[in-house]
Amino acid sequence: MTRLARTVVVAVALCLLFSLPAVAQLPNQDLAELDRLQTLSQRNSARAVQALQAAATRFANAADVVTRRTYLAAVTDAAFETGQTTVVTEGIAKLKELAAAHNDVSTQVLAVCFEARQLAVAGKIRAGLDALAGEAAAAEQVPDPWVRWLYHLTLGALHSSNGQFEAAMTHLLRSLDLSRTLPRQAATSELRSRTHLELLHFDMKNPDRALQAIREALPLAEKLDAQQALGWLHLHRGNVENVRGNLDTAMAAYRQSLQIARAGGLTGLRATALNNLGDLLLQRRAYAEAEPVMREAMATYRDAHELNGAALAQANLGFALMGQGRIAAGVHEVEAGIRFVHQAGNRPIEELLLGELSRMYEQAGLYREAMDTTRKQQALAKELFHTERDQAVAALRERFDSAERQRQIDQLAQANQLQYAELRVRRLQQIGLAATVALALLAAGASYWQYRRTRRANDALAAARRQAEGALAEKNLFLATASHDLRQPVHAMSLMVEAISLRNSDPALRPLVADLRTSMQAMNQLFNALLDLARLESGQPLGAKGAVDLNVLLADVVRLFREQASAGGLAIHLRVPKARATVWAQPLLLRQALANLVQNAIRYTPQGKVLVSVRARGSDWLVEVRDTGIGIAAADQARVFSPYYRGDRADQMNDAGHGLGLAVVARCAEQMGATYGLLSGAGRGSCFWLRLPAHTTATTADAADAAAVAATVPSAPEAGHRNGMAVVHPLHGRCLVLDDDRQVLTAWRAMLDAWGVTAVCATTAAEAHACLDGGFEPDAIFCDQGLRSGESGFDVLRTLLARCPAARGAMISGEFKAPALQDAEDEGYLVLRKPVDPAELHAVLAQWLSQVEHAQKVAIALSQ
Repeated sequence: MTRLARTVVVAVALCLLFSLPAVAQLPNQDLAELDRLQTLSQRNSARAVQALQAAATRFANAADVVTRRTYLAAVTDAAFETGQTTVVTEGIAKLKELAAAHNDVSTQVLAVCFEARQLAVAGKIRAGLDALAGEAAAAEQVPDPWVRWLYHLTLGALHSSNGQFEAAMTHLLRSLDLSRTLPRQAATSELRSRTHLELLHFDMKNPDRALQAIREALPLAEKLDAQQALGWLHLHRGNVENVRGNLDTAMAAYRQSLQIARAGGLTGLRATALNNLGDLLLQRRAYAEAEPVMREAMATYRDAHELNGAALAQANLGFALMGQGRIAAGVHEVEAGIRFVHQAGNRPIEELLLGELSRMYEQAGLYREAMDTTRKQQALAKELFHTERDQAVAALRERFDSAERQRQIDQLAQANQLQYAELRVRRLQQIGLAATVALALLAAGASYWQYRRTRRANDALAAARRQAEGALAEKNLFLATASHDLRQPVHAMSLMVEAISLRNSDPALRPLVADLRTSMQAMNQLFNALLDLARLESGQPLGAKGAVDLNVLLADVVRLFREQASAGGLAIHLRVPKARATVWAQPLLLRQALANLVQNAIRYTPQGKVLVSVRARGSDWLVEVRDTGIGIAAADQARVFSPYYRGDRADQMNDAGHGLGLAVVARCAEQMGATYGLLSGAGRGSCFWLRLPAHTTATTADAADAAAVAATVPSAPEAGHRNGMAVVHPLHGRCLVLDDDRQVLTAWRAMLDAWGVTAVCATTAAEAHACLDGGFEPDAIFCDQGLRSGESGFDVLRTLLARCPAARGAMISGEFKAPALQDAEDEGYLVLRKPVDPAELHAVLAQWLSQVEHAQKVAIALSQ
């Protein structure tokens, strides 16, 4: 009986073994066929939908939940591209039914992804993000990797549409990593992630990076014959070329995208291509040609139930009608589009449409309506600025805190790991000496196991370090972008505050205006400090090392802050050796570090003096900055060089800064290879020092070169002017200002009028030349570098100065390393960085206009 039972069991096991592959083969065949149809949807979405609907009997009723889920996802995804809203809604409902019937988390997350995408198409992006947030925990636990990929892709796309670029970048990069690990649809999934990433780079105002991403994705799309992706990539290429001013290339790209959309039945792509093509025609003022294109775009958007896109197309149609002189009809269409965008909560698009409507009113001669619309736009822009500023500052602080905590954790983990390894090795050595041969063999095995464990731990630590370095690089990129984008409104506000302070005649408002000016200056200092810290932490080389004369450099730094120290009742002294103190360092970094040390000493010294000295220490030079200030407690000294750290007594000071100055000093010293430190005590003042290697081979010629290097390091405006101009002398002259931001132009005009200068403003080169053609002869010309029309501000300034040889000119820019700005400085042009200091600007204008007045007096004297 026992032998018979064993025989039966073996027979049953063999039957199961050979039957299981046959049973499992059917779902694999179904999934392979669905993969083929999903790939087809990338080539021709309309044909893919038809094929999937024809195969509904086979897949929709399959016994396997994975097959049914994959089928419903493929149908719904393809229907989105063809604009078949009914099919999309039906697919979402069936996914929810399947999830409820089988308690399947993957299907539930999939349904929410498609539902959020449908809400976004209807203009309800916030509601879509809320729906996805509710499934965040479940999405990370689903067993299907394709569902996790789609969740992060959808979440990143919605964050990008809502202007939350940092969150969008995080989720899109996560989707790209997941796409490379998918067992199915890996190539097509990677292509879709890359397509959304290049669109995000464009939305972040980085057209060069977006164009690079498009060029990287195009070969993959062509290899897969993914017509849908090719259409979107050509569309995005047109957007990039449009921003760069290559309008003919952009139009060709839009037409190529439109051709692909019509051939593949891609309704969403077709509507977007038509809208962008019509927008390009509006830029060229081809209003009659743009009208039928925008009508077709609006109808196509409505067929696809993309109400947000339909609203934009309707507004563009209104602009086309207004351009043809049909003002009433055009205004009706534009206002309808603005109402929908306002109800959808898309404030940036609403502000953009209001600005364009104001321009069209002005073009039509309806100046009152243009002024009312401009007021609405300015109010909305102010609201957006405050919201974006608060979000940016909070995100930046969170980033810095997170990076600092991660660095401390890494250091602690490394120290613990080394200590544990040392203890383990000692213990194994003692066992090996006292044990027998058998125990020695066991100890050898334990040593090998410990080696493997330590190696895995070290590998994990190295991976964590690489991840932290990547997060730091991403943080620095975001920080530099945010600082650059926020300079433009701060620039406008600083000019407007100056105009208000000059025109104010109410004594009660003067302290409030002074506080407002101080707040603007503090905000600018914070942006500059954050940008300096990001550039230093990025590890990029900031200038080559050379011989620097400390005598000349420190004299310049002390002169820079002497007026600020005197205003605070402080004495500042400089003590340098009679012989030249020459060091080997990067001039820009050394000047930044020394200026921060002197400013920090003045800031935390209520009364007394500040002493800056240089002394020889062996083969090095020691620079010390001593003060009689509040001092630093011993418990706080280890943290003073960390970002955002301020002592307990800092809140008692009127100007305690933001805790970034000494962090910049530390990063500068580390990049130069210098040592730094402090000696201090609470209530006893402080002494901060830098120790730098001496340049021992310096000859007389080398010393002259070092002095020249120190003298040519760029200087900031004197610290005494940072609190505003004590006395503003009236000016007389004519000034032409070119900037594409109307808020900035309004601020320019208000401030120049308050100074007594006749100001004429223009937004494009054509308008500026039209002013000159009308007989306006400027004495000074200020031109912004980054113009939305794609023109180079430097080229425009040179052409204007060629027509006005008696005028003086300067470039205005918020950038720091643009090639055009470097060319302007190399050719001797003045370059002012945003936000422009009104005191510095007044001094420049006073000098220029006095020269013009002197030349006129000389000419009159010669004529007599």
